[in-house]
Amino acid sequence: MHYVSDEGINLDRFVEHGARLLGPEEAGGLAAETPALREKISAIGAGYPRLAEQLNFLAEILGSNPASLPKLVRNEIVFALLYAVREHDMMPDHMPDVGYLDDAAVAEVVLRRHADLFERLCEALNTDWARVKPEAAN
Repeated sequence: MHYVSDEGINLDRFVEHGARLLGPEEAGGLAAETPALREKISAIGAGYPRLAEQLNFLAEILGSNPASLPKLVRNEIVFALLYAVREHDMMPDHMPDVGYLDDAAVAEVVLRRHADLFERLCEALNTDWARVKPEAAN
């Protein structure tokens, strides 16, 4: 696990590594999991509306024209969405108060890494960037 160092987990490396491992079958698998993804995002929205909004935004970008996205961006979006929908991750989602922190961190990393592109896409999608932009600074 090269994204874990003596200083702790490097989330940028974690996202890069996860995205690199994705193949076409995972993107297809995400399409098959769209109902589960929408259900999970809706459930997240009850307690974590900002995270739900960010995940919906990423799903909308991916659904609008995925072939126009650079492969790295597309794979990182898929990774973030799959990470959010899967139950087995760094922090189990059922843990009170902290279960979605890792999901939020992964979404934030993806949004931060490609903020310029996503801000431009917000204009095209008529989405308010301020509502979904990452809170974490570089």
